[in-house]
Amino acid sequence: GFMKSRIYILYAVGALIVLFFCADCGTVASVRPMGKGNCGLTLASSGPVAPVFGIDMPIPYAVLRYRRGINDNTDLHCGLHATMLYLGNLGIDCGLTKHLFEQSGFRPALALEGSIYFLHHLAVLSSTRAFPEFSVIGCYNLFSDRHALYLGSHDLVQYNQPYIIIAPFLGFEFNFGHFGLNLEGKWYAPTENTKFRVVDYKLKPFNQGDREERRVGKECRSRWSP
Repeated sequence: GFMKSRIYILYAVGALIVLFFCADCGTVASVRPMGKGNCGLTLASSGPVAPVFGIDMPIPYAVLRYRRGINDNTDLHCGLHATMLYLGNLGIDCGLTKHLFEQSGFRPALALEGSIYFLHHLAVLSSTRAFPEFSVIGCYNLFSDRHALYLGSHDLVQYNQPYIIIAPFLGFEFNFGHFGLNLEGKWYAPTENTKFRVVDYKLKPFNQGDREERRVGKECRSRWSP
Protein backbone atom coordinates (compact mmCIF):
# COMPACT_ATOMS: atom_id res chain seq x y z
CA GLY A 1 0.00 0.00 0.00
CA PHE A 2 0.99 3.58 0.67
CA MET A 3 3.67 2.62 3.19
CA LYS A 4 5.38 0.23 0.76
CA SER A 5 5.33 2.83 -2.00
CA ARG A 6 7.08 5.35 0.24
CA ILE A 7 9.68 2.77 1.20
CA TYR A 8 10.34 1.94 -2.48
CA ILE A 9 10.80 5.65 -3.25
CA LEU A 10 13.29 5.88 -0.38
CA TYR A 11 15.05 2.82 -1.79
CA ALA A 12 15.38 4.39 -5.25
CA VAL A 13 16.60 7.74 -3.92
CA GLY A 14 19.10 5.95 -1.74
CA ALA A 15 20.46 4.04 -4.72
CA LEU A 16 21.20 7.30 -6.51
CA ILE A 17 22.95 8.71 -3.45
CA VAL A 18 25.12 5.61 -3.17
CA LEU A 19 26.18 5.89 -6.81
CA PHE A 20 27.25 9.52 -6.46
CA PHE A 21 28.58 9.78 -2.91
CA CYS A 22 30.14 6.51 -1.83
CA ALA A 23 33.39 5.86 -0.03
CA ASP A 24 34.54 3.37 2.58
CA CYS A 25 37.12 0.77 3.60
CA GLY A 26 34.83 -2.16 4.35
CA THR A 27 31.12 -2.64 4.93
CA VAL A 28 29.18 -2.53 8.21
CA ALA A 29 29.83 -5.67 10.26
CA SER A 30 26.18 -6.54 11.02
CA VAL A 31 23.09 -4.95 9.46
CA ARG A 32 20.50 -7.47 10.67
CA PRO A 33 20.91 -10.05 13.46
CA MET A 34 22.41 -13.43 12.55
CA GLY A 35 20.37 -15.34 15.12
CA LYS A 36 21.73 -17.39 18.02
CA GLY A 37 24.34 -19.94 16.94
CA ASN A 38 24.40 -18.89 13.28
CA CYS A 39 27.73 -18.04 11.65
CA GLY A 40 28.70 -15.93 8.66
CA LEU A 41 31.83 -15.26 6.63
CA THR A 42 32.07 -12.02 4.66
CA LEU A 43 34.54 -10.66 2.16
CA ALA A 44 34.34 -6.89 1.64
CA SER A 45 36.19 -5.46 -1.35
CA SER A 46 36.38 -1.74 -1.99
CA GLY A 47 38.91 1.01 -2.46
CA PRO A 48 39.52 4.73 -2.85
CA VAL A 49 40.13 6.53 -6.11
CA ALA A 50 43.63 7.92 -5.67
CA PRO A 51 46.68 8.72 -7.82
CA VAL A 52 49.03 5.82 -8.60
CA PHE A 53 52.07 6.79 -10.69
CA GLY A 54 50.17 9.89 -11.75
CA ILE A 55 47.00 8.04 -12.80
CA ASP A 56 43.76 8.25 -10.76
CA MET A 57 42.48 4.72 -10.21
CA PRO A 58 40.54 2.62 -7.66
CA ILE A 59 42.81 1.06 -5.03
CA PRO A 60 41.43 -2.27 -3.76
CA TYR A 61 40.97 -2.73 -0.01
CA ALA A 62 39.81 -6.15 1.26
CA VAL A 63 38.45 -7.17 4.66
CA LEU A 64 37.68 -10.79 5.58
CA ARG A 65 35.28 -10.94 8.53
CA TYR A 66 33.75 -13.73 10.64
CA ARG A 67 30.38 -13.23 12.36
CA ARG A 68 28.55 -15.32 14.94
CA GLY A 69 25.20 -14.80 16.64
CA ILE A 70 25.71 -14.86 20.41
CA ASN A 71 21.97 -14.61 20.96
CA ASP A 72 18.98 -13.54 18.89
CA ASN A 73 19.93 -9.84 18.91
CA THR A 74 23.72 -9.73 19.52
CA ASP A 75 26.43 -10.57 16.99
CA LEU A 76 30.17 -11.03 17.47
CA HIS A 77 32.55 -10.18 14.63
CA CYS A 78 36.29 -10.44 13.95
CA GLY A 79 37.91 -9.09 10.79
CA LEU A 80 41.28 -9.38 9.05
CA HIS A 81 42.29 -6.47 6.80
CA ALA A 82 43.94 -8.43 4.02
CA THR A 83 45.24 -5.53 1.94
CA MET A 84 47.13 -4.15 4.93
CA LEU A 85 48.73 -7.56 5.45
CA TYR A 86 49.94 -7.54 1.85
CA LEU A 87 51.56 -4.15 2.50
CA GLY A 88 53.39 -5.39 5.59
CA ASN A 89 50.89 -4.27 8.22
CA LEU A 90 48.60 -6.31 10.46
CA GLY A 91 45.07 -4.94 10.76
CA ILE A 92 42.42 -6.70 12.88
CA ASP A 93 39.05 -5.55 14.19
CA CYS A 94 36.91 -7.28 16.83
CA GLY A 95 33.59 -6.18 18.28
CA LEU A 96 29.91 -6.65 19.02
CA THR A 97 26.68 -5.43 17.41
CA LYS A 98 23.57 -5.09 19.57
CA HIS A 99 20.28 -4.97 17.65
CA LEU A 100 18.01 -2.91 19.90
CA PHE A 101 14.60 -3.06 18.22
CA GLU A 102 12.91 -3.98 14.95
CA GLN A 103 11.41 -1.71 12.31
CA SER A 104 8.01 -0.22 13.02
CA GLY A 105 6.41 1.90 10.29
CA PHE A 106 8.76 4.76 9.40
CA ARG A 107 10.95 4.02 12.41
CA PRO A 108 13.88 1.88 11.27
CA ALA A 109 15.32 -1.07 13.10
CA LEU A 110 18.22 0.22 15.21
CA ALA A 111 21.55 -1.34 16.10
CA LEU A 112 24.65 -0.16 17.96
CA GLU A 113 28.07 -1.54 17.06
CA GLY A 114 31.38 -1.20 18.88
CA SER A 115 34.80 -2.49 17.82
CA ILE A 116 38.49 -2.18 18.56
CA TYR A 117 40.83 -1.84 15.57
CA PHE A 118 44.32 -3.24 16.19
CA LEU A 119 47.00 -2.00 13.78
CA HIS A 120 50.64 -3.14 13.71
CA HIS A 121 53.53 -2.54 11.32
CA LEU A 122 55.20 -5.94 11.09
CA ALA A 123 58.71 -4.52 10.76
CA VAL A 124 58.47 -2.47 14.00
CA LEU A 125 57.68 -4.33 17.23
CA SER A 126 56.61 -1.19 19.12
CA SER A 127 54.19 0.03 16.44
CA THR A 128 51.00 -1.61 17.78
CA ARG A 129 48.04 0.75 18.13
CA ALA A 130 44.43 0.19 19.18
CA PHE A 131 41.59 2.48 18.04
CA PRO A 132 38.00 2.28 19.37
CA GLU A 133 35.21 2.51 16.81
CA PHE A 134 31.44 2.72 17.18
CA SER A 135 28.55 2.81 14.73
CA VAL A 136 24.84 3.58 14.77
CA ILE A 137 22.87 1.61 12.15
CA GLY A 138 19.27 2.13 11.07
CA CYS A 139 17.68 -0.48 8.80
CA TYR A 140 14.52 -0.70 6.67
CA ASN A 141 13.38 -4.10 5.41
CA LEU A 142 12.38 -4.18 1.74
CA PHE A 143 10.48 -6.57 -0.54
CA SER A 144 8.87 -8.82 2.07
CA ASP A 145 11.86 -8.45 4.41
CA ARG A 146 14.16 -10.24 1.99
CA HIS A 147 16.42 -7.25 1.34
CA ALA A 148 17.24 -4.13 3.32
CA LEU A 149 18.22 -0.48 3.06
CA TYR A 150 20.46 0.72 5.89
CA LEU A 151 22.12 3.96 6.90
CA GLY A 152 24.01 5.41 9.82
CA SER A 153 27.37 6.68 10.99
CA HIS A 154 30.73 4.98 11.51
CA ASP A 155 32.94 6.84 14.02
CA LEU A 156 36.60 6.11 14.74
CA VAL A 157 38.33 7.45 17.86
CA GLN A 158 42.00 8.42 17.55
CA TYR A 159 44.57 10.01 19.89
CA ASN A 160 45.21 13.33 18.18
CA GLN A 161 43.05 15.92 16.48
CA PRO A 162 40.51 15.37 15.11
CA TYR A 163 39.78 12.92 17.93
CA ILE A 164 36.68 11.45 16.29
CA ILE A 165 36.54 10.75 12.54
CA ILE A 166 32.93 10.63 11.34
CA ALA A 167 31.89 8.62 8.29
CA PRO A 168 28.14 8.60 7.44
CA PHE A 169 27.15 5.64 5.29
CA LEU A 170 24.31 4.29 3.18
CA GLY A 171 23.96 0.75 1.87
CA PHE A 172 21.79 -2.09 0.65
CA GLU A 173 21.78 -5.70 1.77
CA PHE A 174 20.50 -8.32 -0.69
CA ASN A 175 19.68 -11.72 0.78
CA PHE A 176 19.85 -14.79 -1.49
CA GLY A 177 19.46 -17.48 1.15
CA HIS A 178 22.85 -18.77 2.28
CA PHE A 179 24.61 -16.05 0.29
CA GLY A 180 24.20 -12.31 0.07
CA LEU A 181 25.54 -9.11 -1.40
CA ASN A 182 26.02 -5.72 0.27
CA LEU A 183 26.49 -2.47 -1.64
CA GLU A 184 27.62 0.32 0.64
CA GLY A 185 29.18 3.76 0.55
CA LYS A 186 30.76 5.99 3.19
CA TRP A 187 31.58 9.67 3.09
CA TYR A 188 34.81 9.74 5.06
CA ALA A 189 35.46 12.75 7.33
CA PRO A 190 32.96 15.17 5.71
CA THR A 191 33.76 17.91 8.25
CA GLU A 192 37.52 17.89 7.61
CA ASN A 193 39.92 19.30 5.10
CA THR A 194 42.18 16.26 4.98
CA LYS A 195 44.32 17.07 1.98
CA PHE A 196 47.47 15.90 3.72
CA ARG A 197 46.29 12.46 4.80
CA VAL A 198 48.30 9.41 3.73
CA VAL A 199 45.93 8.73 0.81
CA ASP A 200 45.27 11.63 -1.54
CA TYR A 201 41.59 11.01 -2.31
CA LYS A 202 40.57 12.50 -5.64
CA LEU A 203 36.78 12.76 -5.38
CA LYS A 204 34.84 14.53 -2.64
CA PRO A 205 31.10 15.30 -2.45
CA PHE A 206 30.24 19.01 -2.48
CA ASN A 207 33.98 19.75 -2.47
CA GLN A 208 33.92 19.12 1.30
CA GLY A 209 35.73 16.71 3.58
CA ASP A 210 38.34 14.20 2.51
CA ARG A 211 39.69 13.67 -0.99
CA GLU A 212 36.84 11.30 -1.48
CA GLU A 213 36.63 8.13 -3.47
CA ARG A 214 33.60 7.22 -5.57
CA ARG A 215 32.95 3.53 -5.30
CA VAL A 216 30.68 0.83 -4.00
CA GLY A 217 31.90 -1.65 -1.45
CA LYS A 218 30.86 -5.18 -2.28
CA GLU A 219 30.28 -7.83 0.35
CA CYS A 220 29.63 -11.51 -0.29
CA ARG A 221 28.76 -13.66 2.67
CA SER A 222 27.94 -17.23 3.49
CA ARG A 223 25.87 -18.20 6.49
CA TRP A 224 25.64 -21.54 8.20
CA SER A 225 24.50 -23.16 11.42
CA PRO A 226 26.73 -25.59 13.31
